[in-house]
Amino acid sequence: MIGRLFIAMAGSEAQMFHGLSDLEQEKIKELINQLLGVNFLRKEVDRDKYLLAKRHKDALESYFKFLGWNFVLDDRNECIAVISPKADHRRHLKRDESIFLLVLRLLYQEKRQSLSLSDHPLITLHDIRSKYETFRLPFVKQTLLKQMVSMFKRYQLIDSLSTDVTSDDSKFHLFHTLLHAIDNKQLSTVEEMLKRYNFEEGETLDEVDEEAKID
Repeated sequence: MIGRLFIAMAGSEAQMFHGLSDLEQEKIKELINQLLGVNFLRKEVDRDKYLLAKRHKDALESYFKFLGWNFVLDDRNECIAVISPKADHRRHLKRDESIFLLVLRLLYQEKRQSLSLSDHPLITLHDIRSKYETFRLPFVKQTLLKQMVSMFKRYQLIDSLSTDVTSDDSKFHLFHTLLHAIDNKQLSTVEEMLKRYNFEEGETLDEVDEEAKID
């Protein structure tokens, strides 16, 4: 992932945001840098930036297309995702991070079935552990668990509602950004990926579509 960086464009691309006030251009630069650094944005958290992106949706789509990225404004789920189809721009998750993300995506899909569109699925650490057991996967140690929860929170994929995230009754919200971390087309292969996962040390798994999303 390329981190916080505003990339200048040449020729006609440089005119995309021409005519805007200096303040508006600075806000757009800040938005672009944030999306390149974190890949996701939720309206619930960054309402002003979400509305800014919505106002300039066409220009942002063109901008990211110029960079080789896909800009997705999901108005139905009130979130934004920027995704690079190029593997060299994606973050390669470590084994445990990859498994954790895949498990979260499965739980999101299962819990979402019975909820209204606006609701975020609510799970417990016990739910996560149970899914690991279903696939006969060893669960992670507490230190790594805390690190992964912190990382996925930073990418606006989950939120922890409990002070102690290592307790089995600790609660987590799963956000709709997970839909873009691993999309529905990829979802059909997630269970198979977990079943055949190779546990050799040092092996990494391309963060599927989301590299993305994590820095």
